Amino acid sequence: MLTYEEMQYFLAFSECGTLTQVAEEFNISQPTITRAMKKAEAQFEVPLFSRTKNSIELNDNGRLAAEEIRLLLRQTDEMLERVRAFDRSRRTISLGSAAAVQLPALVSALSSIFPDKSISSELKLPQELLTGLNKNTYQLVILPKDPAEAAPDRYYSRKIGSEHLMFYLPKNHRYARRKSLSLSEMNGENMLLYSDIGFWAEIVRQKMPDSRFLVQDERYSFRELIRNSILPCFTTDLAFDARLTEDRRAVPISDPEVNVTYYLVCRKGDRRRYRNLFDEVAAQLSQEGTEK
Repeated sequence: MLTYEEMQYFLAFSECGTLTQVAEEFNISQPTITRAMKKAEAQFEVPLFSRTKNSIELNDNGRLAAEEIRLLLRQTDEMLERVRAFDRSRRTISLGSAAAVQLPALVSALSSIFPDKSISSELKLPQELLTGLNKNTYQLVILPKDPAEAAPDRYYSRKIGSEHLMFYLPKNHRYARRKSLSLSEMNGENMLLYSDIGFWAEIVRQKMPDSRFLVQDERYSFRELIRNSILPCFTTDLAFDARLTEDRRAVPISDPEVNVTYYLVCRKGDRRRYRNLFDEVAAQLSQEGTEK
């Protein structure tokens, strides 16, 4: 049978069309690629190539073989990832989140409840998180929308909190004294934007298509620009730090899309495993409600 690598070579040849390019892409010798092509033809036991003195290209059989190999490689990759994800889940609890501010407390709670497990966490977009949960890449995710509403037999969820996006405006900005402000009203203004804000970025770019965003990847640089520039930027009610500067005012954004409720979600079959965590979340929310 063709090896995984040989199938990759064949598929790459179907896409780029020359043995030289395939050899360069995989950093191997051209004779190695040539042998792989001959082996593929021997395995299928039908002609796969049209050959001339100076060239080789796939014939109709070869193009069909390439499509079948593409499907097989995709299935193989998915199989490998499922097994790897299962192994990770036995040793590690992976928590994916669309909300940076919610992560530290949950990681701490998981470490306390599962002292024998390693806890990993990362920020991703909501659709990536749900896909990862379905594939067991994540055992728990924090989403700005409850998937259990549409699929109660598939997911178990619990409300974990809410967050509201706000404009952070220089105090002399024309809208700085507004009680609320829509994204469309600020459309066209140049804005500072921190790169690691997840799903918020897609929303503001869609609603403010005429604005230019000065994107910052480093939090320190971003905070320094807030202190020393007059460009508006964004904050949230959870991330807001009044000590950052006295020269700005936070103005809530009225668009419903930026006022979100977060949910902690697991697969329905894992509900018992994480019952203590969900109970702790419920107790924390109840305590916060009492304090308010």
